[in-house]
Amino acid sequence: MTSAITLAFGGLVATYLFLRFFIYVTQDSKEPPAILTGIPFLGPIAGMIREKSRFYIRLRGTYKLSIYTLRLPFMRMYVVNATELIPALQKQWCTVSFDAFAADSGFIFGTSKKANELMHHDMTSDNGFMLSAFKYILPSLSPGPDLDDINRRTIQILTNETDKVVAQGSMRAGLQKWTRDIMVLCTSDAVWGPQNPYRDPVVAEAWKTFEAGFFTSPYYFHRGGHKTASALVRMRFEHHHDMHGSSIEDVARGELGNTVALLANSTTVALWLLYHIFSDEQVLADVRGEVWALVSTKTEGGRQVNVVDLVKVKEACPILASTFQETLRCRALNPGPRLLLDDVSLDGGQVLLKKGSMLMIPAPVQHTDEAAWGDDALHFDYLRFVPDKQRRWPNRVAFRAFGGGHVLCPGRHFASTELMALAALMVLQFDILPVANGGKWATPTWHNSPVQAGFPVIDDDIDVDIRPRDPSAKWRVEFSGSEKAMNIVSEYISGVV
Repeated sequence: MTSAITLAFGGLVATYLFLRFFIYVTQDSKEPPAILTGIPFLGPIAGMIREKSRFYIRLRGTYKLSIYTLRLPFMRMYVVNATELIPALQKQWCTVSFDAFAADSGFIFGTSKKANELMHHDMTSDNGFMLSAFKYILPSLSPGPDLDDINRRTIQILTNETDKVVAQGSMRAGLQKWTRDIMVLCTSDAVWGPQNPYRDPVVAEAWKTFEAGFFTSPYYFHRGGHKTASALVRMRFEHHHDMHGSSIEDVARGELGNTVALLANSTTVALWLLYHIFSDEQVLADVRGEVWALVSTKTEGGRQVNVVDLVKVKEACPILASTFQETLRCRALNPGPRLLLDDVSLDGGQVLLKKGSMLMIPAPVQHTDEAAWGDDALHFDYLRFVPDKQRRWPNRVAFRAFGGGHVLCPGRHFASTELMALAALMVLQFDILPVANGGKWATPTWHNSPVQAGFPVIDDDIDVDIRPRDPSAKWRVEFSGSEKAMNIVSEYISGVV
């Protein structure tokens, strides 16, 4: 018995020493330093599972490296801390590829072998499926008539839903559930049109699961649902089915990825944006004051009507825009994954990143960098992004909520308008008061937020009373349309690469 134990222990020691030696001899001297090798290959995984997004922040503070290597089973992962490395990586977007990472999503969503081969074919040219898809659908989500159609429909639904609350007099609800329900409804209806599958409450509730075939049944496309949907859905169908020959079944399964992109983050950001506005009296007063300045009063049918054109919110409400951006900065969790399709050199060839590895630019690391944001980087400052010559302008390259460089979230214009419109309508028409804690707001916890969440999902819903400020007031909400993009990401700021 003692011999068996000794033999087993010796085997474990030998395996451990071999793995440590293997990491040492396979780590190129030019690669970023490998850390957390004490428990070979498994140490980093344990940290990711236990600490989630805080893992990368801790490693930055502990090791103080500009970039480092995590050795995982069968893979290297390079994690970027230094903001100054980001532009050089973004310029090599064909090799430092997000599309290669996104193409692997087909295996998760259940697309066919043929579709997966199509998505992975020719990953570095405009003729390939992934790059051409991005460029083909981009006009539908860029400022202009197609985006205006989606925004207008979204705001119409938002207005209908807030009108219901006014008619009810007041409403008690879980803020997380209410914001999620309203965002799923208005976003999905605006995007998928009259035959929107999410009008079925069962589908709306189940969208987060990846059960085969749960979402966009091929019948949606067989019935021509895409023909009356938004330009985004029409263009995706044209590109995938008409131009590249994807089956209707694969197009339908691929729409799950579209669903995640459209709903996964905006539903959670809506909660955090309303929380940051309504939980602080000063923020609420300042946001409400500038939004109210957009309201005009007209007489229609013998009674006064408050009229507001929400397209003006993007240009005339710098405090609301700043609060929105600061919410994204303080709450974004996205790790910014990329896959290296070839070896990459940095710093004049002094640093080597190996082909086949994964690269991460975690938003929490960049968003808490004092060199980029100042000494108060950990503090929520709702005025941080307000243009002011007396204030230090933030380092926009470090703002990663929508990605950066070649891979900017194509839905950023839609999401920004939608979320700011929701906030504007709520501050104009309602007070939101927490039910518990003596009517005082408490900071939500999110210890159990899913590891893949782009923004933290809170542990417990916040019970609130949503009360109309003036139930007798009549409102007319408009959206006149806009060709102008918001200056949210660095790519829109003159002189920033």
